[in-house]
Amino acid sequence: MIIDAHTHYTTAPPELQAYRARQIIDLARPARARLRISDAELERTMQGQFKRMADSGIDHLMFSPQASAMGHHFGSELVSRYWTEACNDLIARIARLWPDRVSPVCQLPQSPAVSPRHWVEELERCVKELGFVGCNINPDVAGGREPLTPSLADEWWYPLWEKMVELDIPGTIHASASLNPAMHTTISYYIAQHHSGAVELLRSRVFKDFPALKIIIPHGGGAIPYQWNRHRGMHVREGLDDFEEAARRVYWDMAIYDREAMELLIKRVGVDRVLFATEMFGAVNAIDPKTGRLAGSNG
Repeated sequence: MIIDAHTHYTTAPPELQAYRARQIIDLARPARARLRISDAELERTMQGQFKRMADSGIDHLMFSPQASAMGHHFGSELVSRYWTEACNDLIARIARLWPDRVSPVCQLPQSPAVSPRHWVEELERCVKELGFVGCNINPDVAGGREPLTPSLADEWWYPLWEKMVELDIPGTIHASASLNPAMHTTISYYIAQHHSGAVELLRSRVFKDFPALKIIIPHGGGAIPYQWNRHRGMHVREGLDDFEEAARRVYWDMAIYDREAMELLIKRVGVDRVLFATEMFGAVNAIDPKTGRLAGSNG
């Protein structure tokens, strides 16, 4: 079976964004979503995903809400919680309708300066009540502005790591929106955040404190395979564990879109630490004029 470890619901029905618009308009009075979306409408939104699966020989999706729409920087803690519940509930419905094709992965109700202790209730709901098998974790909750999010190495994150170990689920480090106009969201900010997240985790004692913690670094870890010796040298200089050993404490997904990059990643971290991923209908959904194939997908 071929499992795609990195896909998002980028084709969600317009009713979901209409709810988000109502949240924005009525920011001071957050209310839970009351979406009226039929199973037939959900099926229409998934046809493109299923066709891409068939065309690419993919059997199963690890399926999560649209990353750029998580929008953790926006609104209050309650706004984020209600929006997160709405997104996760739709993913749960998709997984119930097509359990042979989709496994649900949730977003978390992150909000600037709000402790991870406040996120774990939704994570527990998703896993225990709705059957979710993983979560996405935004390493930069405020989108690059203050209040700045602590490093993933910081003990501030420990309540989340503890709950993930208890529930025995993996988490993918995945940024959402950037408020820095100097950075392109998907090809600059995302790659930089995922690279930085990996650097902070691999330099830390997180995996000594939580040896059973399962973390996935998307997009091949940004520039890490390419800047390998820079990181090796810094680990030596600072008396840290060998970088080669540290890099094998996490998993790396292959949403990097070309054979040479994939081969380098496998050479660096080992095939057993790499997850197949395409990010279908994700950051780059374009046809390469030189090949006639998708330029931004492994499909």
